Amino acid sequence: MTETSNGPMTAPADRPKDLPSPDDGAVETARFQGTAPVEHLRGVLAACCEASVPGVRGRFLILTHMGPDPDALGACEGLRLLLEQGFGHECVVATHGKVHRAENVALLETLELDLAEYDATDVSAFCGVLLVDTQPSFRHTVVPAAPSVLAVFDHHRSPQTDDGASEVPHEDVRIDLGATSSMLFEYLRDAGVALDLRTASALFCGIRYDTADLSRNASPLDEEAYIETFKRGDRSKIAAIDNPPLSRSYYRHVAQALTTARQHGPLIIALLGRVENPEHVAEMADFFLRMKGCSWVVAGGAFEDSYVLSLRTDYAFGKAYPLIERVLADEGSFGGHGHIAGGRIPMEDPGQSAIGSIERRLLKNALAVISASGEEGAEAPDGRRLDE
Repeated sequence: MTETSNGPMTAPADRPKDLPSPDDGAVETARFQGTAPVEHLRGVLAACCEASVPGVRGRFLILTHMGPDPDALGACEGLRLLLEQGFGHECVVATHGKVHRAENVALLETLELDLAEYDATDVSAFCGVLLVDTQPSFRHTVVPAAPSVLAVFDHHRSPQTDDGASEVPHEDVRIDLGATSSMLFEYLRDAGVALDLRTASALFCGIRYDTADLSRNASPLDEEAYIETFKRGDRSKIAAIDNPPLSRSYYRHVAQALTTARQHGPLIIALLGRVENPEHVAEMADFFLRMKGCSWVVAGGAFEDSYVLSLRTDYAFGKAYPLIERVLADEGSFGGHGHIAGGRIPMEDPGQSAIGSIERRLLKNALAVISASGEEGAEAPDGRRLDE
């Protein structure tokens, strides 16, 4: 098992015995021929500028995944500061897809982040693209055909196998980190760039929410970044972001989830049909994981033309990534790290019949994981309503 800041974890008896843990013992860090990562990045961007025409020289576009979360937003702000103050370049941060979750909206509004709409951005006005908290192969990420991606900063394992050297000149992927924001803190620290209030606050929120205040997947770098960004952040705004007002739809989905959820031994599965907000799926996964006797949660809901899936495990149960791989069974796309994973299944037909068919397959696959973890020939426990 992977060791965290709280000590080594041990798996309980009801953890699926045959599941691999792709994170176990794996540490992917940037290898830049002995050059410090920040200096390697500086060289990559300088070479791009030298090869570019005057109209776009020194202008870079920062992108992240659709519907960015606090870690993506915080890391984007960190990279913006690094490029502008550390390297003297111009840059624009552009996002794609609506931000839904209350804390994420509060972060955007409270810190007044300057974000452009990707669809309204002329990508030809830049000499290169930098990706944050994602990778070019991830399906929830829009990457332009040109200009090319010069750098990637991420802490997620890709579901694709590595069949050769990366085509990205500067690729820094570290699955041992709890947050991409911690990585960008390191770049800023090593470049000697002072944190301003906004950037420090954004980085802190990214680290706090992806590591649950250092309680999950936290490395020594996450701990250092968490403390230093909190010291330099705006504490009143950080508090406001952590306690935003919640919409009526949030409480409707809580009621729906409580009625829909079923417990099968250590698993709670809540497949919610159509949802008004895709973030409610992740919120319900977090919500049910706190229930006594629950070791892992599968929550799902249909939003627009996709079925969104969130999977959580507790600290002793094991890794979420291999579990969601089994639950999806080669359907759709997925990703994750540590005890958090998410997936998305495209739906050509968004009708109730198609949604029901997807949910029946997901339920069957999740129960098969439970059966595989028990004695030979054993069946998964019958589902119980939460009010029984």
